[in-house]
Amino acid sequence: MKKFLFTFLQFLLFLLVFAAGSFLHPFNLHWSNAVTTAGTHYFIADGLLLALGLLLVIIGAQAVRKRLCNTTWTVIAFILAVAIAYAMKLGFITREL
Repeated sequence: MKKFLFTFLQFLLFLLVFAAGSFLHPFNLHWSNAVTTAGTHYFIADGLLLALGLLLVIIGAQAVRKRLCNTTWTVIAFILAVAIAYAMKLGFITREL
């Protein structure tokens, strides 16, 4: 039960960091430029990069504390958060022509 709770909290943390980076644009990187009749579609990768950086910090802290058995659950929380964020279309921007 304790592992599930920590995994869920990490999932929420990754999702919030992804969302914050998607809305605040701290690095302002544009990926996946697609031009359609509706406009130009961009993917702002800032949230993904911030969540990835947070993942590396958490894994580094787990390695220092010698708690590498929790790394699997941390990676699962990260992958689920990124999948949910993509499903919610966080980071995608459409600019009308």
